Amino acid sequence: MFNKLRTRLILMTLGGAVFSILLVSIITNITVFNRFEDYMQREQENRVEEVIRIIEESYAVNGGWTEEAIYYIDISYLIHSFDIEIKDKENNIVYTHYMENNMLQMHNQMMGRMRHPMMGRGPRGIMGQNLRAENYIVESHEAFYDNERIGTIVIRHIGPFQVSEREIEFTRGINRSILYSAIISIISAILLGMYSSRIFSKPILQITKAANYIREGKLDTKVEIPNNIVELQELSSSINHLASSLNSQQLLRKRLTSDISHELRTPLTILQSHIEAISDGIWEPTQDKLDICKSEVIRLIKLVEELKHLTDIESHRINLQIQQYSLSKDLEEVLESFAIKFQDKRIKVYSNIQKDVQITGDKDKIKQVLINILANALKFTNSGGSVKVDLVEEKEMIKITIEDTGIGIDNNNLPYIFERFYRSDESRSRKTGGTGIGLTITKTLIEAHGGKIIVESKKGKGSKFHIVVPKQYHRISK
Repeated sequence: MFNKLRTRLILMTLGGAVFSILLVSIITNITVFNRFEDYMQREQENRVEEVIRIIEESYAVNGGWTEEAIYYIDISYLIHSFDIEIKDKENNIVYTHYMENNMLQMHNQMMGRMRHPMMGRGPRGIMGQNLRAENYIVESHEAFYDNERIGTIVIRHIGPFQVSEREIEFTRGINRSILYSAIISIISAILLGMYSSRIFSKPILQITKAANYIREGKLDTKVEIPNNIVELQELSSSINHLASSLNSQQLLRKRLTSDISHELRTPLTILQSHIEAISDGIWEPTQDKLDICKSEVIRLIKLVEELKHLTDIESHRINLQIQQYSLSKDLEEVLESFAIKFQDKRIKVYSNIQKDVQITGDKDKIKQVLINILANALKFTNSGGSVKVDLVEEKEMIKITIEDTGIGIDNNNLPYIFERFYRSDESRSRKTGGTGIGLTITKTLIEAHGGKIIVESKKGKGSKFHIVVPKQYHRISK
């Protein structure tokens, strides 16, 4: 269960939320209650000063420690929070007051919440409450009137401050708020984790299901992700591209089997029929008949050689013989070798070859590329058409363009023309011949030189091949 993505996402979200809640709660408690303690301590100091002021005013108004002065002091609401003892200047006690019992109870409750429990035995409180010595504070203040000492005021209180019911409710409210926030946050984290895990796990399960279908051979499988998460969209796109590529490769393999069978069957059938006719005495073993057999054997050898060449190329066993030579001169020679064939087919050839373009590369391999493309132009251009060849030098690159007015390539087939054994029109290929691997070899040889080949084509309009190679060969790391 814990190995599932959805469960882990929920637990991670919940764990993060609980950790954040605990951290915020601890920081809030420390900060708020420290500030609250400072505030309450300042308030306590102000109360003590106010009690002293009231006692001194009462003495001043009533002209001494009279009954009226004592009564005025006794009815003041401030003294209820203190144990007070007033002595005159002869050190005789004139007034005594003890704090109320509920003040001790509230203080104990408050200090317990603020992690200052009042435990143990110390000085005994007036109403029988046991207090720790450090919590029962005794302050002695001299009382003055007209800059003359009139007595001593001894104020005892539970320190460093005392609290009322309002302060207790305030702290309770803070703790309740933190508790409610924690509960709401945990519930929200669980719901958010469930929702987030569903968003992530559902498309991943769909992709996994699609991948299993592809593994089973169902290559028409498509994944459609309903959300806009970029990474998941890219993953689904990659799965769809993989399925499409595997499907295309499967079709190409089927076509490969059919093409190789046809390519081998035709010369073998001709050889078989001729040899049987000669063996049975139907034909005389004339030179013409033997030449036909020889040409079919050569055709088989050529097919095997091309297959071997393609295998070597795809296994990165290309040995380039790098040298510097004139590409302009080499291209002119290749065109010259095709001149008669173009003339026989009544195809006009136009050339615009920049003079003395030097290149560092494998002369034979680049020549093979030029021959392959010109052979295709000758093969697929009808009588009366034209072929145009351009060679220009551009900074550090050399650009060769070969354009024909042939039958062209359909847009649907254009992305696959460099696939091995791919032929867009089977019936046409049967007439024109070829194994369907020439362009595959061409593209690989150009890329081995660090260049690229681009094709533009329109059905019925012709094709244009752009070959771009660097003037200086740089080894390509594998």
